[in-house]
Amino acid sequence: MEIVDVAVVGGGPAGSSAAREASERGLSVLLFDHAHPRRKACGGGLPVKGIEWMDAPDSAIECEMSSISFTYNKTKLKIPVNKGKLIRRDDWDFYLYNRAKEAGAGHVVERVKSLIFTDNIWTINEKYKAKYIIGADGVNGFTRRHFMEKISRDNLFAAAGYYLDIKPTENEVEFIVGALPGKEGYLWVFPKSDHYNIGYCYNAGTPGMKDALHKLMQERWPGEFVENSKWKLAETGEIIDCKQFGSAIPSYNDPKLFDIPVSGETWVLCGDAAGHVNPIHGEGLNHSVLGGRLAAKAVSKEDPTLFEKYWRSHYSRDMYRAASTKHKIYRSFFMRIGFALGRTPAMYGMLASLTRGDYEGKATRSFWVKLPLALLQATFGMKHKALKAIT
Repeated sequence: MEIVDVAVVGGGPAGSSAAREASERGLSVLLFDHAHPRRKACGGGLPVKGIEWMDAPDSAIECEMSSISFTYNKTKLKIPVNKGKLIRRDDWDFYLYNRAKEAGAGHVVERVKSLIFTDNIWTINEKYKAKYIIGADGVNGFTRRHFMEKISRDNLFAAAGYYLDIKPTENEVEFIVGALPGKEGYLWVFPKSDHYNIGYCYNAGTPGMKDALHKLMQERWPGEFVENSKWKLAETGEIIDCKQFGSAIPSYNDPKLFDIPVSGETWVLCGDAAGHVNPIHGEGLNHSVLGGRLAAKAVSKEDPTLFEKYWRSHYSRDMYRAASTKHKIYRSFFMRIGFALGRTPAMYGMLASLTRGDYEGKATRSFWVKLPLALLQATFGMKHKALKAIT
């Protein structure tokens, strides 16, 4: 049997991006994925930061974000945006997967169940052969478990929610923190073209997550669950679709976990399989796409361990910082202080720039410079003019 240069396991954003990049670099590629097209448990928001290279066609975009808001108790910080996009994950994933095939990657419709390394060659499922392996089959998928230890439950977020069949009236992406006081995580409300994607993202095993989401649903769209994934609206009696979804997401609690290499002489992991998800909010799409491309670049140099250098030069700073501050920022005390300062004229502009992904200064230095004025403004209840109309 022919020996290809690289076998990519998993055809999500990381795997498809890796397969496409490797093919465009002249490598022979087999992409293993058994379940396209498919829906993914995800809010479906492409991050504002780095969206220029996320490669999302108009056919996969449901709508453009008009704003992003953060809410804690009765304080809401709403920030207009003009670059964020909301996608259908099934359409977008399938698009990236097809782009990999168009670039020349072969496709094997099989789940990878075995990897055997003999005579410097990998044998996949006892019949396919490759020089290198790129593992991109998700958190604690086969390649993660084969090459490394599983990511423990303590270092996972549980993400779950519903597709609620109500047409949104505004394209506002919402993040609601403090629904479970002191717990690390948030509720989300993402508008789509014809429905809401609503859910929670909390440390796996935290009690009360689903109840907090149901409370939010009762406040926004009063009603009750009825049989077969339906929601009955109390005011009109209308019964609408309310399909449930769920998954696990890496969320490291210790920055030292990012010190552990995710590559070897003949293999490399990327995306969720590598744990490359921001530990604070669980966003990983940009790191998946970029990580997949960087993994392929390393393999094209015939040294997968170069991935450690590549990913660290691009986004390790965000990962380490998020893991170091995760336990602090979700505390009720810090939430109260943060939202009080965030609404002030001194701080809101910087927060808005960071959220939009167009901040070019040094945020930490600017924060300390502006902090005294922000504290004074917060003491007197002053808030930025953009927030005065928001209750």
